[in-house]
Amino acid sequence: MHFQQPNWRYRLGILILAVVGIGGILAMTTDLLQPSPRTAKPTPTTVVAKPKPANATTKTAVKRPLSTVVNNQSLDRYMTNLHFSGSILVVRDNRIVLRKGYGWRNRKTELPNEVTTPYYIGSAQKAVIATAILQLQDAGKLTVDDPVSKFLPNFPNGHQIKLRHLLTHTSGLIGHAETNAAITPKALVKDIEKQGIRAQPGQWHYLDSNYTVLAYLVEKVSGQPLMPYLEKHIFKPAGMATTGTYQTFDQIANHSTGYKIKNGVYTTPTLPDLSQLYGCGNLYMTVSDMYRFDHALMTNRLISKAARKTMLTAGSSSTYGMGFYANPASYSSHGVLSGWNIANNFSHNGQTYIVIMSNIQNGVKSYGQVASDIYGILNRAETKRTPALSHQTVVSSR
Repeated sequence: MHFQQPNWRYRLGILILAVVGIGGILAMTTDLLQPSPRTAKPTPTTVVAKPKPANATTKTAVKRPLSTVVNNQSLDRYMTNLHFSGSILVVRDNRIVLRKGYGWRNRKTELPNEVTTPYYIGSAQKAVIATAILQLQDAGKLTVDDPVSKFLPNFPNGHQIKLRHLLTHTSGLIGHAETNAAITPKALVKDIEKQGIRAQPGQWHYLDSNYTVLAYLVEKVSGQPLMPYLEKHIFKPAGMATTGTYQTFDQIANHSTGYKIKNGVYTTPTLPDLSQLYGCGNLYMTVSDMYRFDHALMTNRLISKAARKTMLTAGSSSTYGMGFYANPASYSSHGVLSGWNIANNFSHNGQTYIVIMSNIQNGVKSYGQVASDIYGILNRAETKRTPALSHQTVVSSR
């Protein structure tokens, strides 16, 4: 049987495929914390295709596991001197400044906290729910100025309470009193309806029930259960690989144990049935996943730029926007659950991200203050690196 010699077009096609294949493999080895291709600047690369043996196979590149990174010794010493127990991730200008675990994730067995250790994030979950609502607004399925009665006809004062009021904790609801019994989302909303209102909307009153109702509306409007919706529309697009609910927390091999210090003794608080915290406090994450969420928000990969502006604008004198507090130089969320304490902070221009997750509920210092101290350490280090560049302005939070 006779085979015709391949012509030049065929050989050119093979060469192009080889180049594309090599480029794809190189891309897959990128650290998970690096900026997405949509925001990173391309680096010119010359690739030379080499002939392969006829029986050669292509290996799938494996992403590098996350590891400890200490690029600022002063910051590392600061966290060590605090006797911090947990994990921290600090990113500035798309570079990891500090990624490290401190102390024990289980004090009894002396197992250490690691960079991949998950922690319950408590009320920091509200930012995730707010993102889902704003996604549905971007899709034209609702607006934050819709009255709640549009979706829940029997809701108390539902014609006056808008989704915006729920998002900013200005609804005037009395809310559900949390117990230790398992409960369904529908039953939670029914009880919130039954409890009624304490005031007309407009006055700040922080209340978990606001976000329970919002989470229920995500299901109702999207036509999907909450977790599948979040996985498809938030976790996967943001690259959040180790985020889940209380049902799977103990299945993670290196999950953290929560502690509270009482009279100098570490105790393990009893957790309530976390079905009670539907939409407002039963998610867990790693520090890297929280960073990925923040970064995806700031690079318009989850919601539109206009929606993000709405989210990060204070809705009352409390400075709370929608899931985040709008501070003068940064945005932040905070979460506390029996034994865990989370602080999440990033600068207005998206250049600095600080994620602090602790498995000690009542540490010796406010983690909001710790974040502020970290900004100071970073800025001092930056000033020392560029003493001759007097035209550069170092702000309090980058």
